[in-house]
Amino acid sequence: MKSRTMFFAPGRAAPGMTLAKSITDREGNTLLASGTTLTSETLDRLIRRGIETVCVLVLDPRDDETIASELLTARTRVDTIFRGTGSPAREELHMAIVNYRLESTK
Repeated sequence: MKSRTMFFAPGRAAPGMTLAKSITDREGNTLLASGTTLTSETLDRLIRRGIETVCVLVLDPRDDETIASELLTARTRVDTIFRGTGSPAREELHMAIVNYRLESTK
């Protein structure tokens, strides 16, 4: 089965989840390396340190057709919000949001 990366607040992540990306503190020091399996103690320490999000791998039961449909829906929603013409800065924001939504849907 495939896996996908998802972002959670440490309080919403579950013990046993595996980090997809390293966690660093504000100074850039690595607290936990990618591939680390989270425990309840580790999650509690991350909360105490003020870490806002963790990127974890989760099993993805969706088939390719479902993923394609979700990607199209995400793109359509953002395009609807940004319909019409605008400034270059608006277009840049539009593309940044589209890219974020597509990446988080994959």
